[in-house]
Amino acid sequence: MGMPEHEETLRAKAKAFLSRAQGRRSSHTEDVFARRFYLSPEAVQVVNYLRRRPLAVFNPGAVLRDGVVHLFPRLVFEYYSYASAIGHVAVPVEDLLQGAVPEPLSLEIVLYPTEGWEASRGCEDARAHPWGEGFALFYTAVGKLGEAARTDHKDVFFPALALAELGSNGQVQRKGVVWLEEGGETLLLPTKNATFLGGDTLLLRPSLAGVPDLGWRGRLDRNTLRAHHLEPVLAPEAFEYKVGWSTNALPLGDGTYLVAYHGILRRDLSYRHGFARLSADGRLLALSSYLLAPQGLQECYGDRPLTLYGNGLFLHGEELCFVGGVGDYALGVFTAPLDEVLRRLRPVEG
Repeated sequence: MGMPEHEETLRAKAKAFLSRAQGRRSSHTEDVFARRFYLSPEAVQVVNYLRRRPLAVFNPGAVLRDGVVHLFPRLVFEYYSYASAIGHVAVPVEDLLQGAVPEPLSLEIVLYPTEGWEASRGCEDARAHPWGEGFALFYTAVGKLGEAARTDHKDVFFPALALAELGSNGQVQRKGVVWLEEGGETLLLPTKNATFLGGDTLLLRPSLAGVPDLGWRGRLDRNTLRAHHLEPVLAPEAFEYKVGWSTNALPLGDGTYLVAYHGILRRDLSYRHGFARLSADGRLLALSSYLLAPQGLQECYGDRPLTLYGNGLFLHGEELCFVGGVGDYALGVFTAPLDEVLRRLRPVEG
């Protein structure tokens, strides 16, 4: 069976982009981030679910509001099916950066599988944004959708990009799958790693057959949850298996945005992070090489070794704060001076 016409159009865009956009980065790593705090699953207590202690607390979205960091970590309670939920906890920013949080740290589950399109492996890897008095979360919903819904095999599932809107009390106001549009037709592709930029612009990472995963930009109709005007932005290099967007996008005050990206390094399968500066409409302006990589026992050993996986990015004074998952089991807080990160960005031509 051939590829649908409009999916082939996106694939052609990706291949053309790869032919001209590789070679912008090296595999050089200069880790400039200080390790501020690790939160292990043993230090967490869930207050609104029968099982109080998850086996894993990782990959948290983060929003800084009025001196308080709202964290939205992914929670896993068993590895049999690796089914995930997303929790919420609010911590004063100074306490978080100093590691001075209560133990156990009480949190609530706010997103969990309720629909067929998230009923296989649940709700994963939130990217959090302010939304009125509440929050908007992009996340990966893993369930029966598309071809996976048409098979009788219960273990066939589909990772879809979803958006949830939460009220100030953490209650879900709306959630749904984000579909892609190309050539006036609606497409369903495995899609992850989304974040809002200015206006209706978003970053996302659809997966296409025959090309490695790369970073895209587009526009989102918030009413219909349709992403359109998709264009590739960030290419994997020869030393990487793929790249994706790591965090929410941080406005820099001059109309541009800073976002972390991750690459999976071929030589050791590690997840490493660099940074990109983009315009409000998602055009790539500057790139760094890797500025954060796993090191030491706590970060290198876990359910997924050599993995740091970012989800949250915020600015506290002049300190850039990266909140991410460690080894797919714990949460880590990492900081670097903003100017140290920005001066390592190199302009991108074309």
